[in-house]
Amino acid sequence: MRKICFFIVFSLVTIGGTFSQTTINPIISNSVLTSCLQGFGLTISNMSITAAPGSLAFFSSTSPISFGSGIIMSTGKVDSLIMNSPASDFISYDQSYNGDLDLDVISGGTTYDACTIEFDCIPANANLLFDFAFASEEYPEFTGGINDVFAILVTGMNPSGGNYINQNFALVPGTSIPVSIMNINNGQSNTGPCMNCSYYVDNSADTTSPFDGYTTGLQGLVNVISGQTYHFKITIADNADAIYDSGVLLKTYSFRSALITDTKTISNSIGNVTVYPIPSNDKIYYYADGFKASKVELYTIDGKKLENIKLDLLNSSIDIKGLAEGIYFIHLSNDQNKIVKKVLIN
Repeated sequence: MRKICFFIVFSLVTIGGTFSQTTINPIISNSVLTSCLQGFGLTISNMSITAAPGSLAFFSSTSPISFGSGIIMSTGKVDSLIMNSPASDFISYDQSYNGDLDLDVISGGTTYDACTIEFDCIPANANLLFDFAFASEEYPEFTGGINDVFAILVTGMNPSGGNYINQNFALVPGTSIPVSIMNINNGQSNTGPCMNCSYYVDNSADTTSPFDGYTTGLQGLVNVISGQTYHFKITIADNADAIYDSGVLLKTYSFRSALITDTKTISNSIGNVTVYPIPSNDKIYYYADGFKASKVELYTIDGKKLENIKLDLLNSSIDIKGLAEGIYFIHLSNDQNKIVKKVLIN
């Protein structure tokens, strides 16, 4: 099943790692959705989707909004025509679908057109990490009264004592503030005052992607107990009305449980990180703007570290000749950062 996800995500990649446009592929099954979210160090099960038709899809893109590939969840419709339209186009689709009671509480009002996925996961380590970005057509005009919102709600044992019960971990970095229109913006019509605007990007002049504004890539961290089951509910909805679409992007394979304790050293968004070719059978090359690795480690999908893996510093390549076919995790690191990428070897 993982090969299906690799085909969806990588079949349109050129050797240079670029796309000619945003490509949208429908969700074909819960199991493929599971495969494309599940990163290293955890297992995901019991996937379910509650959403209006056409509001959830796979994407691959070099749009400034995106991570390159992943899952997009929208309060409207997601298709190739919409996702390749310029920001000057108006994207607003009333799905006439229910809102979400949890998001009613977080947003402070009635919600509409909720798109929700839920699943269980069991981490192998003491943390759960995930990468996401929020985007909306409500930006920048309606930041003062409309609060389209999404949440990543977690239920399970809290290592500090007690339990998480639908606790939201889609937060403004370093705070307990939910990510939403009203909490990340540069004021109505970008005239200030700043609300956590270091995480806000005005996209209103862009010609290749539709949302008028979006957040930078954000990372969530949940402290957990290894081996325990945690329930995730990821949900997005319109607030106050059912028009002006918003979306959340979840990076491919970004739900993971780190093999190291210092999660601050992990980065999956240094420049445009590209690992190619995929699938590989001899050498893997990497390119990351502003990053040069001094060390490489390779792990099997079940967490076993492989020995004698060599990094060619001059050519930015890793020798994988002779390895068995399968899915592996490459850890590229230097003194400041570590990048973890999933690869297919055949």
